[in-house]
Amino acid sequence: PTVAFDESANEVVATIGGARYSLTPLELRRRCRSPTNDPETCAADLRPVDIVPMGNYAVSINWSDGHQSLFPYATFTGHF
Repeated sequence: PTVAFDESANEVVATIGGARYSLTPLELRRRCRSPTNDPETCAADLRPVDIVPMGNYAVSINWSDGHQSLFPYATFTGHF
């Protein structure tokens, strides 16, 4: 799987098994299960600043507001 931020479309795009999935940064951040995450306080211009694969099961995202999230790839497919 690959995950990248498409700045021109304002989408975080995951390609998994040949299928393409996309979410806006705010949509993805709302799926973060971290106890320190409060998506209601996220700025409208929230962006991922670093996206790092974590093996074949997840991706780590550092956000422009300093928060870090770990998302299983299933988060993008809706099976989480």
